[in-house]
This record gives sequence, C-alpha cells and structure tokens, in this order.
Amino acid sequence: MNYGIQNKMRKYLFEGGEYPFKEKNFRFLLINFDNSEDISTVFDFLQELFPDSFPMKEGKDYFLFYFLEPEISFKDLFASISDDFSVSLKVYVSGKISVKKPEHFRILHSAFKKFLQNSPYQFMTNAELIKEIIRTDFKKLKEIKPAVLNRISEDTQMEKLILAMFENNLNVTRTAETVFMHRNTVIGKLEYIKQETGLNLQKFTDAACLYWLIKAK
Repeated sequence: MNYGIQNKMRKYLFEGGEYPFKEKNFRFLLINFDNSEDISTVFDFLQELFPDSFPMKEGKDYFLFYFLEPEISFKDLFASISDDFSVSLKVYVSGKISVKKPEHFRILHSAFKKFLQNSPYQFMTNAELIKEIIRTDFKKLKEIKPAVLNRISEDTQMEKLILAMFENNLNVTRTAETVFMHRNTVIGKLEYIKQETGLNLQKFTDAACLYWLIKAK
C-alpha cells in the first residue's frame, strides 16, 4: 500500500485536506474481512484488475478507491473471489462522489457502519443501504439523499424523470411520452442516473429505492 497517498486521502476525507488526484469524481468499495490473512490476497488481485485504483485502511474498514466504472459486474467478481480464494468478506459499492463533496463519503461510510455492517448481505449497493434504512429508520433517508443522488439532488428535471419512470412501470417509451422527450434521450439520462447513483432505474428494486429517496424531505 502507498502510505503517502493513503495519508493524503485520509486528510482530504476526514480533515479538510487537499484532494490528491486530478480526477473530478471518485467511487469506492468498502470491504470488511472475516480473516486478516485474506486482505493482501484480495487487494493484490483487485489492483491488477483496476490499475487506477488504490487501497486505504480506516479502523477495521478497508477501501478501494477508483475512478473509472468497470464494465464487469462487481457482484459476480466478488462471488468469484470468495469462491476461488475461499475468502469470507462483505462488500459495499458506492455510486459516484464529487471531489467537492468529501462529506458525501463520510455520510455513506457512517450509514454503512450503522445499517449494513451487521446485515446479512454479502454484497451491497446503495439499493441495499436504502432498503435497510427504509426498514429500520425511514427518517434517515433524508440524510443520505444528497450523498446517493450526487448531482441529481440538484436537478429537478432528473427527479421528474425518476418519478415518471416509476409511475409508468419502468416503461421507457411511455415515460418518454410523459416527460416529452425522445426515447433515446430518456435512455441516455437513465445511464447518467446509473453512473451518478450506482442504481439502475430499469430494475424495479433500484427504481423503488430511487423513488423513496426522491420523496424523502
């Protein structure tokens, strides 16, 4: 691990320090291990797959920060890692975070520790986080809303599109007619939403999570 980069990133995230990279956004994996002997094996493998990534340890939590969204499925990847290396772990995958909003990282980190760390899930996205908050403490949705929605939280047009998709049973064509957009434009915006939040609006569970998040006031 590059401890110089780790220290700079830690200061940026928790102490108001300067951001140590040129990219304008980042994502992270939060990984909890049952066995400390597994850690180096998993991170060595991940860094071979994602050369733009770097690890960081904070307490008992291990992070992998990265900048480019991979084309592979993280869920399938970690299922394979667990089977191939006989590793027991829990993984949370964030959405996009703006470097201007390090507090969004802290919000998600805190929410993970409160709502997901002791949950039965082995692989978690913002969908699992939202579902657990709805189940246990609905009022907390308001607190995580800006961190999950990222730039969408300030975009009323996107909020209307999310609600329209949900109200039209996730039908893109009917939604396009409702919001007076070309179908291809809607498809492009759905991909933008997925990139910002990590949630796929064409999947019912993710759409329901986004719906309740938008409704949280």
